[in-house]
Amino acid sequence: MQVHLTNTGPDPCEVAVAVPAGQRDWSWVHPESVGIGPGEESVVAVFFKPQCGPNPTAGSHTVAVVAQASGEPAPSATGQGRIDVGPWVDAAGILDPMVAHDVMGHTYTFNLENRGNVPIQATLSTDDPSGALQVDVQPTQVRADPGETATAIVRVQARKKLKKGEQRYRVCVLAKVEGGSELRIEGAFYQRGVKGLK
Repeated sequence: MQVHLTNTGPDPCEVAVAVPAGQRDWSWVHPESVGIGPGEESVVAVFFKPQCGPNPTAGSHTVAVVAQASGEPAPSATGQGRIDVGPWVDAAGILDPMVAHDVMGHTYTFNLENRGNVPIQATLSTDDPSGALQVDVQPTQVRADPGETATAIVRVQARKKLKKGEQRYRVCVLAKVEGGSELRIEGAFYQRGVKGLK
């Protein structure tokens, strides 16, 4: 974005140009200051590079550009422009805890983090490769705004008691994100034997 600066005063001045603090993590000005003679014009450029993350969100953003002249008093001027940010879908999931030890079952929390810049909706399901567990997730539909985390409860129940020792099973949650890919998040459940328990 080009910003045209005109000195309408009788004296030369140094003009500093900046964007608001909240937009400086994805935009910058070059050069940040220029010298302008009386009646003359200078041009600076504002560059934008949104990060692949929740800020800024997808859509149209109004950007204010502030020019501050040196001297006393220090006159200033503000101009506005618009930038359109495209959508970026990115999600990550994790089970909490990742590993659990119990006799018959355990309850996990599934966290789906929205790392993109648009709201996401995901359909959740479970997969038990061993066939030895009853695994249930609720709710089966979750939604998260950019930068937020949606949660669901995953309940794991062994179909049979284990007499002794310990058996390891995989706990799998599948999250199909609309507009994105299907995530497969795995944890573990260690079933303990009942022999020796008091």
